[in-house]
Amino acid sequence: MNKRLFNIHKLIGINVLLFFFISIFFGILTIFRPYVSFWEDSQKHISNIEIQNINFEKCLKEIKKRKYIGEDGKVMRNDFIKLLLPAKEFKSTNLIQLSNRPNFYLNPNTCKKIKPKSFTISKFFEMIHYGRIFKSLIAQMIFGFAAVAVVFLSLSGIVLIIKNNYKNKKTKSVKGFFAKYHRLLLLYTLPLVFMFGLTGALFNLGIYSTPVMTNYLTHSKTSNLLTVDKNILLDRDLKLYPPSQKVKTLDINTLYKKAKESFSDISFYSIQIYNLDDVKARVKFIGYEPKTFFISSVYNESYVVLNGTNGEIISKKSASDGTFVEKTLDSVFYLHFVRTFSDIPRILFALICFIILFGITASLLLWMHRAKKDKFTYKVLEPLSYTVVLGSLLSCSLLFATTWMIPKQYMHFNLLNNLYNTQEVLFYISFILIFIYIKIVSSLYKASKYALFFSGILFIIASISHNLTSGFNIYKSYKLGLNEIFFTDLVLFCLGLLLIYFSYKLPIKYFIETPKNEHGK
Repeated sequence: MNKRLFNIHKLIGINVLLFFFISIFFGILTIFRPYVSFWEDSQKHISNIEIQNINFEKCLKEIKKRKYIGEDGKVMRNDFIKLLLPAKEFKSTNLIQLSNRPNFYLNPNTCKKIKPKSFTISKFFEMIHYGRIFKSLIAQMIFGFAAVAVVFLSLSGIVLIIKNNYKNKKTKSVKGFFAKYHRLLLLYTLPLVFMFGLTGALFNLGIYSTPVMTNYLTHSKTSNLLTVDKNILLDRDLKLYPPSQKVKTLDINTLYKKAKESFSDISFYSIQIYNLDDVKARVKFIGYEPKTFFISSVYNESYVVLNGTNGEIISKKSASDGTFVEKTLDSVFYLHFVRTFSDIPRILFALICFIILFGITASLLLWMHRAKKDKFTYKVLEPLSYTVVLGSLLSCSLLFATTWMIPKQYMHFNLLNNLYNTQEVLFYISFILIFIYIKIVSSLYKASKYALFFSGILFIIASISHNLTSGFNIYKSYKLGLNEIFFTDLVLFCLGLLLIYFSYKLPIKYFIETPKNEHGK
């Protein structure tokens, strides 16, 4: 029984660990998405502002200056406005976004329209973390099934540890070293590993990957679950009435204060205005309650709807009023999204994820040391594993470096009547190149050293190029209180130095194939 379970655990593990590695690696980057998002776009190099200090009347005037054509070809109504407010923790942005207008953003300090970058590496990292490689539904569902396998690996791993009663003694063998830290690191982080597997499966297979079922249930009207009238994820918009009697809507800043007073503790991240400057005007304020963050952070929205003409409460919903499904989804997904986290919990959470990442790497290396070298499986998975591990680091550093090195006019190119993003193409090319290098050189040690070294160089280039080309050097960022940008520059530079140091100190004994006349420095 133990041997059979061990073989199944090993077989499933080696087939899904690479997917899990990619998800965790880019998940760590996604944890710091607010920092990366603010750093990579000069339009977001602005000082923070409290929501109550935003001049909403000025912003509304800027919005109503222009007419917009909707997807149906009709002019969009200017009395229906949906604002996403600056929310570092919740939405990873410090801009105001008009969500029911295409690519409409405002600087919250000036209320002037700005145009942020269309492709951002912070969003791209998140897509890779969710398995949306090449924006493919198939890839996303593969990541979902891999997440199901992680749940099995977590449970079977516990059974094997209990049944075999492993001793975590000091060991001089490389196999023993990897076996020990494979067990210890993943055992100590098992609650998070299990949670990642469970929520990843629900996220990729149960919620966002249901176009076929949605298409069937709506009789081919739509494949998008979020557009269905009775979906469990998002509240529907309020009814928008035809224009009737013109009445000036109360100042939004005044209504914002009334909305805040209706809750003991709430952070609003969205304002929706219906029938602006009409007798039927209503303003909906949506947010989360920090004191009940576990059930009020993702889908279980807290909101209050105010009468736009007199400020009276029309309806209100707090976190405790949410349905069982809403509360359950929020509690399940809270840690996966890491929303509403402040900086200290965010860093601690990332450190735990680093431990998981090292545990996964130990698992991969353990399998390689135990596998028969003449087997086809080994010959395929060995270079592929190193390509994924080293390629993730190299491609990530390359994206950071090219963010400020590539001129704006070269960020996109046209090929065969298709528009491609240069950084995205470089991301995938880096994996291909490192795979080719591993096959040609046949030295995993050399490949690892050079990957660490060049990744370090690229991270340093990223920090320096931002300082030279953005107009915001590290001293200026510090003086202006742009903490996210200051710390991102500092961390990138220090991380680069650390990787270069590791490239020189990398011990050769952990590598199976040792190139001739190659010695560690």
